[in-house]
Amino acid sequence: MGQAQPGVPVVRVKAVTHRANPIFQALIGPGEERTNLVGIPTEAGIISHVEANLPGILGNAYCHPSGGGTYLAVLQIRIRSAQDEGKQREVALAALSAAPRLKQIILVDEDVDLFDGNDVLWALASRHRGEAGNVLDCTVPYELKDRFRRPEFMEVDLTR
Repeated sequence: MGQAQPGVPVVRVKAVTHRANPIFQALIGPGEERTNLVGIPTEAGIISHVEANLPGILGNAYCHPSGGGTYLAVLQIRIRSAQDEGKQREVALAALSAAPRLKQIILVDEDVDLFDGNDVLWALASRHRGEAGNVLDCTVPYELKDRFRRPEFMEVDLTR
């Protein structure tokens, strides 16, 4: 459209083919398929950028479908020692630089299944530390990790 530009490549079509009974697949609207296709490369970008800057701290990343694959990320943090405490915020800042469309980041510990919305909301309800701003830090401070254990249920013998 518009005037011809000498720097624009020219495409010459030599043939157009078609099939009888073709299958046409399209992504329509903000459905789960589109969200996943957008979220997966966002997650990969976050993981590679954070790992390059803070190796070993980020366990995994999940761009939740409710954020359209780009606006909400759940990041699983590995705090191995007291020296790692405080790196949660650094991970979040690195993720924001890797994915500038992010609006919300939820940080969780390794005992939280970041792919399970109920588990993430449990961490938010029970562990959230509000001083982090728009980063929802739901990790346990390292010095308190021994006191934040999930209850374990006894094995049940279903044959009895």
